Amino acid sequence: MTAEVRSALESAGSLGPFFALADARGTGWVSWSDLLVHPVTLHHRVHEVRTLLASGPGSPDVPVRVAASIVQLGLVARLLSPVLGAVLVAGVVPVVAAPSVHLRPLGSNPLPMAFGNPSAVPAGGTTEAARALDHEWLVPVVGPLSGAVSRRYGVSPRVLEGNVASAVAGALRTAAAARPDLAGPAEALLDALLAAGALADRGRRRTDGTFVRRSCCLMYRLPGAGICGDCVLADGPRGDGRFTV
Repeated sequence: MTAEVRSALESAGSLGPFFALADARGTGWVSWSDLLVHPVTLHHRVHEVRTLLASGPGSPDVPVRVAASIVQLGLVARLLSPVLGAVLVAGVVPVVAAPSVHLRPLGSNPLPMAFGNPSAVPAGGTTEAARALDHEWLVPVVGPLSGAVSRRYGVSPRVLEGNVASAVAGALRTAAAARPDLAGPAEALLDALLAAGALADRGRRRTDGTFVRRSCCLMYRLPGAGICGDCVLADGPRGDGRFTV
């Protein structure tokens, strides 16, 4: 299964830079677990992104929690893109323990990332694939990062859950753009993930079929940043009690 999953991940890399993994690690690399265990590791990334955002128009005073939200969204998108790509192109769900996920959390996205000793489970049908992604990735790997960001930087769990949904939707949309034949499976997988598990009710479809999340990543708080295309603020209040920023 190791050879199969490595082949799947290599094929996923053809979908774009966020889907590609490095073969070896170098100086400055840390494990995903380090982000949780050593606060300074995550803090350095948040500080770097905050400094970058503050260099924008008007040199805004960027709230730390805004930078932390953007960091979490970017990390999750980087982590899950190769996994989702492997599901779409090869029909397998890669499985990697958090200590074996390595990245270099410095510089612009996509950050360099490597998976050590991956195994895999068959994706099966769409519902089974969504369940496996929830069990192997969203709950045990993504969930603890979101919890750490919420505790350390005061970001609402609802915002961070929306970030995860946005990262997943964005990765699937990118995969479909690179390979139009994957558009149908990508849409079906997103719908399955939004129907149950960690991402249940964290987003929905607009009438035109595009994805909109139930919360905001907080980027709108920066001067000139505007609103992301999948932001709940783009649609205005819906009166259903689920308008969260």
